[in-house]
Amino acid sequence: MHSSIIVRVGALCVGLAVVGCGFSPAKPGASAGTNGGVVGAGGVTGIGNFGGTTSGQGGLTGQGGNMGCATFPKSSSKLPPDILIVLDASGSMNEDATNTSCGTAGCGAASKWALMTPAINQVVADTQTEVNWGLKFFADMNTTCGVSPNTVAVNIAPNNATAIATAITGRTSATGTGAGGVLNGSRTPTRSAESAAVTYLNALSMTETNPKFIVLATDGSPNCPATGNSDSDDTTGAVAAVTAAHNAGIPTFVVGISAGGAPEMALNMMAVQGGYPQMGAATQYYAVSDTAGFASVLRTLVGMATTCNFSIPTPPTNDGTTSREDISVTGNDNAIPQDATNGWTYTDNTHTSITLHGSACDAVTAGTITTVTIIFNCHVP
Repeated sequence: MHSSIIVRVGALCVGLAVVGCGFSPAKPGASAGTNGGVVGAGGVTGIGNFGGTTSGQGGLTGQGGNMGCATFPKSSSKLPPDILIVLDASGSMNEDATNTSCGTAGCGAASKWALMTPAINQVVADTQTEVNWGLKFFADMNTTCGVSPNTVAVNIAPNNATAIATAITGRTSATGTGAGGVLNGSRTPTRSAESAAVTYLNALSMTETNPKFIVLATDGSPNCPATGNSDSDDTTGAVAAVTAAHNAGIPTFVVGISAGGAPEMALNMMAVQGGYPQMGAATQYYAVSDTAGFASVLRTLVGMATTCNFSIPTPPTNDGTTSREDISVTGNDNAIPQDATNGWTYTDNTHTSITLHGSACDAVTAGTITTVTIIFNCHVP
């Protein structure tokens, strides 16, 4: 067939030489022409078998029905991560950064609670348009080991700085020599808190596909085992819960204030199993001893969580010619391969977002890639 006879009004494809345009045989259709082939199926001029002056059998073998369409590029945007802060509200958070008790009133403004909470408020306020923040305390049902399995203090959402600051104020002592410390300090049910956080985030995954992370902010010393005395060590259970979260696709960043010993060992083990241990430092968890240090660590973690996940927009057609399952990806108009090492993969089986890996992610981090484009490849169903 000669390419010059292929015509489709309003289509982006002209002739046979256009890359990405597909054609399928036309269905048989009668025409009124005297020499056959006047009009082929699909409304495109075709070359039919000779039909004689009365039979009019044009288009029986005509070409041109179901012509494919061209590719459609659409700009992608970073998916803001969902980050749930799981904040230790145990009585030991009223000790100072050296784990020294200040008596029954607690250490107040010098307490671990007072060092951590202003940094949380500061970083959440600075990043609330690029991160969907949420907050959960532990314990949050009583002053012992009670952790709600289904609720959080502040639900994950954008622009959550005010809500989180208000919740923290509500859990902070405002009177006496202990002002600034945690109010109604509990045991340290880390295992239950981590598991509850995963339950909450998994439920959120039913309605959206943003990447999900936990920031576990604690001074270590997990207790409240599933069986036994509430004061008994539960490091094994806490580490297992963090491991289960990571296996479920929810990494945990572990941030802690500890003076060493068994609490620090617990923090290190949880950090390793959480999937984002600190590298090349004295501790695997992100160790902080003051507000400024904690704020710096949180900003680092935000940067790690927000870099390389991008949305796949709604396909431009709804007739089956384009879909999220048939895409290409470019960075600054250069092709990025579908590759789990140095390219892109679908983030999950919903195919509503992609994750960049290796050198592709590094280029985004470095600012070399400033525009990521999703190209919907057209195909004939």
